[in-house]
Amino acid sequence: MPPPPPTVERAPVPEINPALPPVPRVNGPLEIKVVYPPVNHAIQSRDSNFVFGSVGNGDAGLVVNGVLTPVWPNGAFMAWVPNPTADAPRYEIVATTGIDTVRLTHPIKAPPAAAAVAAPPPDTIRLLVPALYASLIGPAVYPSDTDRVVTAYALTGGLQRWFLLPGAVVKVVAMDSTNAHVQLDSSQIVRVARSDMTMLDTTFKPKPMVAKAFRFDSGATWTDVFIPLSDRPTHLVEMEATSITLILYGTAGPNKRPVTVKGPPGSYMTAVTSSREGQQMRYRMALRGPVYGYLPIWEQGGLRFRVRRPPAIDSTAPLRGLTISVDPGHPPIGATGPTGLWEPVPTLAVGLRTQTLLQEKGATVIMTRTTSDPVALNDRATMARRADAHAFVSIHFNAVPDGINPLRVNGTATYHYHPHSLSLAQSTQQALVSQLSLRDNGVKRDNFAVVRGTWMPSVLAEGAFIIVPDQEAAIQTPEYQDRYARGIVDGLESYFRTLAAFR
Repeated sequence: MPPPPPTVERAPVPEINPALPPVPRVNGPLEIKVVYPPVNHAIQSRDSNFVFGSVGNGDAGLVVNGVLTPVWPNGAFMAWVPNPTADAPRYEIVATTGIDTVRLTHPIKAPPAAAAVAAPPPDTIRLLVPALYASLIGPAVYPSDTDRVVTAYALTGGLQRWFLLPGAVVKVVAMDSTNAHVQLDSSQIVRVARSDMTMLDTTFKPKPMVAKAFRFDSGATWTDVFIPLSDRPTHLVEMEATSITLILYGTAGPNKRPVTVKGPPGSYMTAVTSSREGQQMRYRMALRGPVYGYLPIWEQGGLRFRVRRPPAIDSTAPLRGLTISVDPGHPPIGATGPTGLWEPVPTLAVGLRTQTLLQEKGATVIMTRTTSDPVALNDRATMARRADAHAFVSIHFNAVPDGINPLRVNGTATYHYHPHSLSLAQSTQQALVSQLSLRDNGVKRDNFAVVRGTWMPSVLAEGAFIIVPDQEAAIQTPEYQDRYARGIVDGLESYFRTLAAFR
């Protein structure tokens, strides 16, 4: 009589999500591969962290630094363990099937022990008295003003950004080694990288900025408010549900009282009210419906603020005739899952499936990439704008930083930056949650480069967590890639259907 199979102590796998494709079973030879953290990686968490990789056999039991760790049927594992101590900075990992046993010592750099709070270093900000002036230069790689911007940041942090025109002259009131404090007007100081400006001669004094009476110019899909100015202004754009306000800092206007002018006949813009408030000129543009897109354009003699009209939509076929930009996220970089799946691989598969589904709906699709070759981050949104796309969707899979347990926070999330992209983000999130059957992590606002474009609604989808074993396994299947793609298409259809009434 053969001996009974050996008993192997195994940690239970977290509750199976029946809506996901089943994790395939792997019964190969034992081999411990740690994907994260890499060898000699400096752990950034305070007390505990995740360790994930694979052992080559789904029947193995696994212990990481004495903690029994779940192994999925495909041999992937995810451990949540206390950080190693400074005198033993390593993970001792043991995998066994009862017949075979393998061991691995995986060295890392343990986080330093908490030290007493030191006094802050001396203030390195140097006030400039009198203030100096600088010209913003922006990235040289973009030939047109619509693609080149200089980003300014709030001194207090947060997500607020100012996207300023290269060539604008700004008042610099303070500096440190890397940044300048720029005074836009008496009420607003922002931070700009010193590398984004050229200091002007100390004797330079700018002429007062005065805006003359604006005029309208119209096209089939847009209305321009053209404001004659002697030089490039610094500006900010604010939005409400059906209006856009353009703020010009340090600018005077032709009238002492607010002036309202009706928009051109048939325009999406119903009226513009210009007013002087302190050291600002404000132009509030009332629209017939929701804000869809806009673009500040500097040309010799003035600022052209172009407001985009939503496309004509057939509610029975809302994507027909539209141009959609699909961005398979990464490379370069990208997260890697427990069995070694690199994020750019499935994002491309989902992107290509999305392309097919959109084309079946009558849309023209602009792909930011169709191969494994890297595409620069800032080029992706630029490609969409130059193609005059009606929406931009970036496809990603998620991960978390050190110190956060991915088994507790995983799910689906959709990101946007500008307010006029919120509605598309909401419809995309709702559709993805329905298709992917994961936790709804909600719609979030964040300053991702690919969603900062203003000419069209732009969103970034994090459909699933590539570092969670059962989700990584699902992501590799054509079935789940199709579900992700259908979620994107369903979200786009839902969003554009709501625009059918506005034209």
